[in-house]
Amino acid sequence: MESKDSYAASLAVAKHKTNRAIEHLLGMVTGMVADGQLHDLEIKMLSTWLTTYPEATTQFPGSVIARRVSEVLADGIITEDERAHLLEVLLSLASADFSVTGSAAPEVITLPIDDSVDINFSDAMICFTGEFLYGTRAACERLVLRLGAQCADNVSKKVNVLVLGTKVSGSWAHTSFGRKIQRAVELRDEGHPIKIISEHRWLQMVV
Repeated sequence: MESKDSYAASLAVAKHKTNRAIEHLLGMVTGMVADGQLHDLEIKMLSTWLTTYPEATTQFPGSVIARRVSEVLADGIITEDERAHLLEVLLSLASADFSVTGSAAPEVITLPIDDSVDINFSDAMICFTGEFLYGTRAACERLVLRLGAQCADNVSKKVNVLVLGTKVSGSWAHTSFGRKIQRAVELRDEGHPIKIISEHRWLQMVV
């Protein structure tokens, strides 16, 4: 039987390998979108690289990149809308600083997030706000509905979890979705056990 020490060492090696792969991936993405353009060949090269180094796709943001690239190439035709949306995602990640929060938006550190929590999504009431790298709001909702959760359009005392999209910025209080965040903070301050988490933490728990 493998000892605890050897098991821990194996986990550490695997984590290091994954981190290095994601660092390489982000470096490659940064160079790829430096000119503000994204060509068919670059998308296909990125897909090939992700297939060769699957460890880079096991966690955020590699998992999001892999999913978006797969969607773009699914039917063998890269439309201009697909190209533009993928470029937007990659540009967001290329300018990211993951060192503090794991989010692709450095400003998110100013948000009232607690990513230390664990959540049982079965029977939980979830509300999403902001823009998500994972996909549309509907795509995010489908993911948690499969886990037995329910979804709400607005924050209320019935909501257990508010998930903030990666593209929520430090100026969130002045945005159209800022009211949801403010209401969640008010409820939390009143003692209601609502959890406010980032897209990064949410994906860690559901993907």
